[in-house]
Amino acid sequence: MGTVTSLQAWRSEHGLRDPAERLERAVDALDALLRITPTRRLQEPEIERELLAITGAVSIGMLEEAAGRAEHLRDRLERRVRKGG
Repeated sequence: MGTVTSLQAWRSEHGLRDPAERLERAVDALDALLRITPTRRLQEPEIERELLAITGAVSIGMLEEAAGRAEHLRDRLERRVRKGG
């Protein structure tokens, strides 16, 4: 007899490990955060550097690295937004 697997549970479990899924979620959140970030903040070297590093990692197929960097940048920007800056 076979086992019934919930597709939603499977996707949730595997999505957390799949770097492409992690990257997609982080980039979606980053997009929303960057839209509300003041222009002067977007020009800060650390943000520019991280965005370039994420782009570079994606371009050479290092999705795990890109996902980690995108998640880290997302977390930093979320903290800034919560603090009002």
